[in-house]
Amino acid sequence: MADRAKFIAGVTAGLGRTEVLSPTSITETAGFEDAATAKANAVKASIDALERSKDLADQMAEEAAKAGWKVHRASNSEDAVNYVARICIEKKATSVLRSNHDAIDQIGVEAAITNAGATLETTEHHGENSQAQIEKSKSKAFSADIGITGVDYAIAETGTVVLHPRSGLSRLVSLAPPTHIAVLRPGEVLDSLDELFAMERNDFMSGELAGSMNLISGPSKTADIEGTTVTGIHGPLEVHLVILADE
Repeated sequence: MADRAKFIAGVTAGLGRTEVLSPTSITETAGFEDAATAKANAVKASIDALERSKDLADQMAEEAAKAGWKVHRASNSEDAVNYVARICIEKKATSVLRSNHDAIDQIGVEAAITNAGATLETTEHHGENSQAQIEKSKSKAFSADIGITGVDYAIAETGTVVLHPRSGLSRLVSLAPPTHIAVLRPGEVLDSLDELFAMERNDFMSGELAGSMNLISGPSKTADIEGTTVTGIHGPLEVHLVILADE
């Protein structure tokens, strides 16, 4: 405890502050507002996303395109399905892996993908699965030609898709296949990271925060020390964003 107190005192001094918090005064929710305020902020963010869904979807499309997403504004579910099928045909896909997001069920991609000559499977990567089942799920993700997911949130300000890996959604569905298709519904687009963090804080305060979060802003990119950018090294080479119409 003495070492911890000394460490905190050193950090406090380094920040130029005079008040030193004792270790016993620091709780697991330090830095977070109370639960009621967190919930109010999250509700406000959700309402704003619904009321401004069209404008936020327009901004999302623009910023996502800048970030490297291939954006398709679907006029209806049939248009969205046809676009997905066209990608499967262009990529000569034989294996497609999907998440269990409701957005994919909503547009119904099964028949179109099968007609395009590919098999479609749903990720079965659950935390309670045996190690053998988890390894099998990973193998499917790395052998799939295309991964299809919905989104949990999207950030209009940066063109970013947010996914919470969980039962029925392995993070590998959006990372391992060379092509990733994300299906976005109206009302799922938040204005900025501030609204996302408001949602996350509320989940934290209510004990529902997911174990991890993937923020995807275009295809995978990396650069060496000389600044040469290479695409597709640590994730998909190509990413498609299908934005459904606000019906």
